[in-house]
Amino acid sequence: MMALAIVAAACSSTDGDLAATDPVATTDVATTSSSTSTQPETTTTTPPDTTTTGVAPQPVRTGAQVLADGNFAELAGSRVGLIAHQNSVVEIDGVPTHLGDAIDGQDGVELVALFGPEHGVRGTADAGELVADDIDGATGVPIFSLFGETRKPTPEMLEGIDTLVYDLQDVGTRYYTYISTMGLAMQAAAEADIGFVVLDRPNPLGGEIAGGLLEPARTSFVGQYPIPDQYGLTSSELALLVGPQGWLPGLESLDLSVIQMDGWERSMRWEDTGLEWIAPSPAIDTPEAALLYPATIWFEATSMSYGRGTDAPFRVLGAPWFDAEVALQELNQRDLPGVSFAVEEIQPELLPGMTVAPAFRGEQLLALRLMVTDADAIEPTQLGLHLLDVTLDQAQANNVELLSRPAWLDQLSGNSVLRDAVESGDIDVESIIAERETRLATVASSLEGAYLYE
Repeated sequence: MMALAIVAAACSSTDGDLAATDPVATTDVATTSSSTSTQPETTTTTPPDTTTTGVAPQPVRTGAQVLADGNFAELAGSRVGLIAHQNSVVEIDGVPTHLGDAIDGQDGVELVALFGPEHGVRGTADAGELVADDIDGATGVPIFSLFGETRKPTPEMLEGIDTLVYDLQDVGTRYYTYISTMGLAMQAAAEADIGFVVLDRPNPLGGEIAGGLLEPARTSFVGQYPIPDQYGLTSSELALLVGPQGWLPGLESLDLSVIQMDGWERSMRWEDTGLEWIAPSPAIDTPEAALLYPATIWFEATSMSYGRGTDAPFRVLGAPWFDAEVALQELNQRDLPGVSFAVEEIQPELLPGMTVAPAFRGEQLLALRLMVTDADAIEPTQLGLHLLDVTLDQAQANNVELLSRPAWLDQLSGNSVLRDAVESGDIDVESIIAERETRLATVASSLEGAYLYE
């Protein structure tokens, strides 16, 4: 049976009792109060209250910050492997510090290795660019790539490690590869009989569950679990479901711990958290880009520019054959919530650390610019359908093949619905939305059952 510990930062009345046992109960994992039992256990510790009546709310404390503020007590005596990137930052004595450096400087905890996901431990690699093993210049420990020859820690990588810690800022979408890295690392930890700790961070998209579902036959590194495009969970909440739901095999014996955030609520947008935005990948450079990412990700599979090589990746769409003015008028007529449109000139260029091969490099294009006007009202996955519909009309009028990578669209979307619609020349937006809503109802209760936050 999977062992489970939840370290809860119950510092706000909005968290209630944090329902620490709810995710366990809904996934049929038993609980016990005995720390020596062989049954899975759930424990809750409460850090000191950091809020003061009459004072502006404190920023959300991430799971990593809760760990650091507790002097890394949960890792005491452990030899640690850390899955981290540029967002893995905590404040130590008021100074922003990479979590790897903080652990390395902590008495009683030994940092044995760092593990780098897509974009690397310091976040400088472009999307899809393979990352090599290295030695970390700051700590001197080896960096093992989880986006190179292997995507899963090998037994050799885990030698000498007692606890594998995961601290990656996700963006709340199924095809963002960090959650696949998390699941594969959980498998490796279970196989090596070592502990696995998830340090929780906010979901920039909040708690909305939306979009299409992954079909098991489409499982890949950009679609590891049968969840919607927007799955509405934090990383810790998702980790609680992966094993009990049977999404990955071999997790029955995993010693899983999650360290919750302090002060986060599902309704929060990033600007409500009080946290600095550090781009979790080079192209998701603003919270607005994260919100629009589920709307424009499909254009990675098309013959259009979606803003790579500009200062607005995932926020502009353009091509030499694309009439942005016509698209703007058509989209305005659809009265889509939470978003506005404009026409602007872009010229994609090679941007070191941002993109290595932008479409239409050096060409001036009149592009459609997307702007979030209401983060609570916008429906990104539905917006993406409308964008595909409008661009497909223009592609057909100009005798242009819109899809340049149809198989990639299948992988990203998790099924063939979008590709079939584009190839048929008819995207019935409302029918696709209705079908998605029906299928979402079949998984919503499982996802909601994992909630650690109100």
